[in-house]
Amino acid sequence: YRRRNPLYRSKSTKAAYQLWILRRLERLCLAWRPRLVLVIKGGPITPGLIGRVKSRLDALFLNFFPDNPLLMIPFECIEAYDLFFTKERYAQRQLEQVGLANLYYLPMYCTPAFHHPVDLSDDERRALDGAIALVGSHYPYRERLVRALAGYPVRVWGPGWDRADSPVRRLVAGGAVGGRAKLAIYCGASLSLNPHHPLNDIVGVNTRTFELASAGACQVVDLKEELPALFKPGEEVVVYRDLPELRRVLDYYLAHSDEARAIGANALRRARADHTVRHRIDEMLFAVEERFGKP
Repeated sequence: YRRRNPLYRSKSTKAAYQLWILRRLERLCLAWRPRLVLVIKGGPITPGLIGRVKSRLDALFLNFFPDNPLLMIPFECIEAYDLFFTKERYAQRQLEQVGLANLYYLPMYCTPAFHHPVDLSDDERRALDGAIALVGSHYPYRERLVRALAGYPVRVWGPGWDRADSPVRRLVAGGAVGGRAKLAIYCGASLSLNPHHPLNDIVGVNTRTFELASAGACQVVDLKEELPALFKPGEEVVVYRDLPELRRVLDYYLAHSDEARAIGANALRRARADHTVRHRIDEMLFAVEERFGKP
């Protein structure tokens, strides 16, 4: 409902468009009479809408929130859901301390139909061989990290990097990428950087961790509290705790490409075995049954 949608992006029409979404969702719920309503993030979904639907239907509202809820959604919206799934145990602890009982820890996931290895052309292989890829939108913290890695073969893709300083702009290989083009970068680069957002990812692990793993990339990721339970450091992901350690692991794995490829292969197997969207749906249904009985 947001991306490239002029009605959402325009301040003059955003409120009316969100109201239209609410009314349409309410009509669909009353027509279909679902037992479960699953919302992914769901910025426009208000407590009022949830209350109106629940007053007329025996429905449970679930939210699987991909960001830090302390930062990205009003408290009253969290409270309105029957179950609120979060990747952030820190947020879960803070919200439970003030009395919320609807929180449930659930890591993010990959979707194998969209996140998978691809065969590279000879040109793609040559262009990406030896590269350290960073795919993602421009943020000041990412720009600062790229600047700190001057001298390494870093290449950057994503929107907004034209705003970066001149030394960093020289490392920008392209704008926003998706679909096969993004997968080709993941598969072709020697290493893929995955620095977590310093405000959005406190102890939890971002979605990109699972996407990179499911594409078989050797990712280099800052160590988060929840990461070792999801992927084994040194076997399925390469981790760092500070900038000197990041430089050391980049030096090592650029010089040991066979080990980097093995880590990517291990990550792919782990992602498919434990971290697909199917696994998360099963966990959500288990949580619903545990708290409310079988839907």
